[in-house]
Amino acid sequence: MKKVFGFAILATFLATPAFAGETFVRNEDSWSNSVTKTDLTLDSKTFSQRNEKYSSWADKVDVDGDINISDELDGGTTLFFDKFTIYNAGSELYGKYSETNWTNLGGSIETTTNAYTDSHETSAGVR
Repeated sequence: MKKVFGFAILATFLATPAFAGETFVRNEDSWSNSVTKTDLTLDSKTFSQRNEKYSSWADKVDVDGDINISDELDGGTTLFFDKFTIYNAGSELYGKYSETNWTNLGGSIETTTNAYTDSHETSAGVR
């Protein structure tokens, strides 16, 4: 029985990972690298067309002077014009406007992004 008890005590000391007062050091390194590539091609075409037609007309009648009407005794009527003038004026505008636009946009955008990270951690202590 003394032998079994002795082996049990010895096995307990051997299976213990650390003894009180034992020092330890832990080192850990990690690395990371990532690459992103982008290739964008642009091809844009725009066509626009505008047509306008317009016309304008103005007419003006102006009367200067005086008109007198007199009745005669024998039943007739007489008209008297005193510096009487009629003015007639007009103007016309007619036009057309045309516009055509072409826009062509093209090109490429290429990008490469590299990201690198390194880290190192060290810890030490006494257990």
